[in-house]
Order: sequence, then C-alpha cells, then structure tokens
Amino acid sequence: MIKYDKFYPALFILLFFISNLTLANQAGLHQYSPEQLTEMTEQWLKSELDITPDSSIELDVTPLDSRIGDKICTDKPVFNRPYNSNGRQFTVNISCSQPGSWQLYLPVKVTEVIAVVTIRQNIATGTVITADMLQIEDKARRFVRGNLVSDPRQIVGARSKRSLNNGQLVTMQDLCLVCRGDVVTILIDNSGLSVSASGIAEQDGTLGDTITVQNQQSGRKIQTEVVAVNQVRVKF
Repeated sequence: MIKYDKFYPALFILLFFISNLTLANQAGLHQYSPEQLTEMTEQWLKSELDITPDSSIELDVTPLDSRIGDKICTDKPVFNRPYNSNGRQFTVNISCSQPGSWQLYLPVKVTEVIAVVTIRQNIATGTVITADMLQIEDKARRFVRGNLVSDPRQIVGARSKRSLNNGQLVTMQDLCLVCRGDVVTILIDNSGLSVSASGIAEQDGTLGDTITVQNQQSGRKIQTEVVAVNQVRVKF
C-alpha cells in the first residue's frame, strides 16, 4: 500500500474539485477562467468605446494571470472603467458579489492609429518627390505632429524643403508644393465661371498657403492659394 500514498491525496483533490463544480452548476453558478474574463473585458470595451473592425482605435488589454484560477459568479461579472481618467490608459474593474464577493483589475491601453505617408529612402533638400519614394504606414496618433499627408498623390511632384531620412514621417511643412520660380496653373472660379492661366510663383508655398503669383500674360501680380502641386487658386 505504500506505493499508493502519493496517489490518494491527488485523487481526493480531483474528486473535491469535481464535486464543487457539480454543486456550482446545480446552483446556477457560472465559472470563468482568467482567459475568458480577459476576452470578456476586451469585448465589453469594444462595445463601450464603440470600436468597430474598421476603427482606427487599437486596444491593448493586459491578460489576467492564469495563476489566479477560475472565478465563480451567479451571473455575468460586472465591468467598470473610470470615466475621468486618462483616455489612453486606465484600469478596468471586474467584480461579482454572489456567491462570494471578488474583484479583479486589468490595465488597458487605448491607441488611435492613423495611416500616414513616410519616406522609404534618404532624400536631400530640393529633391522632387516621386511615387517610389513614398509609402503608407500606421502610426500612433499621439506621436504624430504637423500637417499630415495621408495620400501620396497629394505630394508627388512637390519638392523637399529639407533633407528627409528613410522612414521619416512626411508633413506639408517639409515640402513646397509650389516653389519660387515655378510655372504654375492659376485657377480662377468666379460666379460659376472657371478659367485657368499660367503664372510664375514668387514665393514658396505648401497646401493652403497664400502666395504671390505673376500672371504670365498680363504681368499682373495676384494673391493666390496653393491647392495642389504647381496649382493655385485666385483669392477674391
């Protein structure tokens, strides 16, 4: 019988666990593993924050430690988050009061991700931007500054105002869509009538900037707004 000394305690523990689980099921209780509670927290947050599959929001829920074991609850656990906390980082509280009170806490990080244009090679000041120099990458919104470029087509043909490194985020401030001395198309929209003319830019400008352009036909200098690469619109 000596060889069974280690067997019987283990068998007793197993039978005790099965007995408790059976009683819990008979009493209408629900058992949740740490993995299930972590998944339920993530699903609750997606609903709470209205995060859809095509959303720009990413959730990073710290998984519960598996060593805490399964938790028993009469119904579904209750989830809460502080509404006056840092919107990017907070702790979700999971609680249950029946049949025995328990609480758990999960740290969560919320990141807004946006698609931005970056440079895929080192380029020097004054380089004309071509499509093969650009790529689109996802970046955390909190690390992004400046007037962003989300569509590479906006800046193909523009010229760099400073040197840019491989992987660097591109902003409109890094470029002149119209550079001094460039021949540009002047768009004129007035009372539903649209015409165009050519002119010479007297200043550098990026999207939305106001620059002076000299009309090549009349020689008149006019104030215009930069609307695209080598395109300006007359400001009335």
